[in-house]
Amino acid sequence: MKKKYRNSKNALSEQKAINILKTDSEEAAYRRAKEDEFNPLNLLKGILGFVFVVAIAFGWMMLMLLIISFVSLSYLHFNIDVMLYVSAFFAAVCGVIYILAKIRKSIGRRKL
Repeated sequence: MKKKYRNSKNALSEQKAINILKTDSEEAAYRRAKEDEFNPLNLLKGILGFVFVVAIAFGWMMLMLLIISFVSLSYLHFNIDVMLYVSAFFAAVCGVIYILAKIRKSIGRRKL
């Protein structure tokens, strides 16, 4: 009789665990569906994130080129227009990588 009680207790705990997993997966699916639908706030966050990444990339590359130019004195002397072009190119590459990463993340989330 004790074995039946243990088996029923294990079955009951297993059923509780299964129910918890079902509700968790339903909540996760609901959250994913809410994230996928159009929301102006999410659009604004995406645009601001893109602008922030591009601005940081531009500033970082410009700073590195200025430091290289000052440290090397006359060995590697960059004109300011060359620094602007190189920094803009670097920022554009970082922007493209950012967009591709967002697309990849979105596609990966839709497969789930």
